[in-house]
Amino acid sequence: MARFRDRVETTRGNCLPFDWITKDGKLVLIEKGVRTVPYGFLGVLFSVYLSQLGLDAFLIGVVLALTVASSAIYTLVASVFADRLGRRRTLIFFALTDALAGALLFSSDSIWAPVAAGIIGNMTVGAGEVGPFLTLEQAILPGASDSKRRTLGFSVYNLVGYVSSSAGALLVGLPQYIGPGIGGYRPLFMAYLASGLLGTYLYSRLSTKVEKEKTPSPTIKVLSEASKPVVRKLSALFALDSFGGGFIGISILSYYFYEKYSLQLSSLGLLFAGTQIVTAISFLVAERIARQIGLIKTMVYTHIPSNLLLAIIPFVSSAPIAVGLLLSRQSLSQMDVPTRQSYLMSVVPETDRTPAAGFTNVSRSIAQTFSPSIAGYAIATLWLGSPFVIAGGLKVAYDLSLYKIFHRLKPLQEA
Repeated sequence: MARFRDRVETTRGNCLPFDWITKDGKLVLIEKGVRTVPYGFLGVLFSVYLSQLGLDAFLIGVVLALTVASSAIYTLVASVFADRLGRRRTLIFFALTDALAGALLFSSDSIWAPVAAGIIGNMTVGAGEVGPFLTLEQAILPGASDSKRRTLGFSVYNLVGYVSSSAGALLVGLPQYIGPGIGGYRPLFMAYLASGLLGTYLYSRLSTKVEKEKTPSPTIKVLSEASKPVVRKLSALFALDSFGGGFIGISILSYYFYEKYSLQLSSLGLLFAGTQIVTAISFLVAERIARQIGLIKTMVYTHIPSNLLLAIIPFVSSAPIAVGLLLSRQSLSQMDVPTRQSYLMSVVPETDRTPAAGFTNVSRSIAQTFSPSIAGYAIATLWLGSPFVIAGGLKVAYDLSLYKIFHRLKPLQEA
């Protein structure tokens, strides 16, 4: 590790080429791209696909909730056992579950196929990627990059994910050119299967440096006493944010624009590709802002305006205005993602990074488990736009609480 720091120190003034990140870090970035291309089109088409199979809004919400719940369980398992079983081995296993989920979707048009695939795989159908991949890669990246470039590393990591996801979203219009009916989705499901297999290969190329350093203790050490209060508070706050975000996950947004404005999959693909690209650009801006005002202020000052824009969307009757508001919201809403990840990895020691990332991501996943079904119920019984208002209010409450509790706890690079 000392040799790595010496090497990157001589080039720390340069961001490109990526000589501030190791081969393992580059493999993680490549796999992030490979994985999130299918997540991009699955997030847009999954709720529409379920609707075409005959499910109503409430049942679609239930299926989405089961998908998020399984991801939460996987994340919890990874948080507790991955450092003992091996991070690389654990990542390979979960890549294979994605391949299996893709095989289920490809091989059957039964209603039970997407339900089983959602439970077995790790597809992203909510507000941003969750699951064991995010947890383990979040723990690996700090050790694979220069500490002075940590926020930039997470910004690039998320940028790769959102650019790839936007490319995937563009593919949702493909089925209409292949043939009528749900059989047109099969090439996309095959691509999901292939991404899982390619991910398995890429993870197998990671070196042993990605593993946590061995400790003499034979017991499972979860978190140090010093980290527990910080991780507990952040987990509770991130859960509140994620609970709100679950009301307006990409599948819910897709369903909203599909129902209210009768946008077809090709149009929805363009819309969400645009939101992903805008979001990806915002990550690099977030890193620059964080260097000037700090991580916590960047998280809060960009998040509040985005949530106010979110709450306005259902009150407009014009599709172009609604799209404009959504794009404006996306230019701000995800700036807290790389800054949040960097902040967490900066305020806990290296030995606590996997469980800290795991528990905060588990709390996000569990909280998001309940939101889609509640959103589906609210759409069916109250108002099509009610999830936007609920989400906006919950997320503003998160922002204010985060600033009040943590604005004095600064990471070492800001102290």
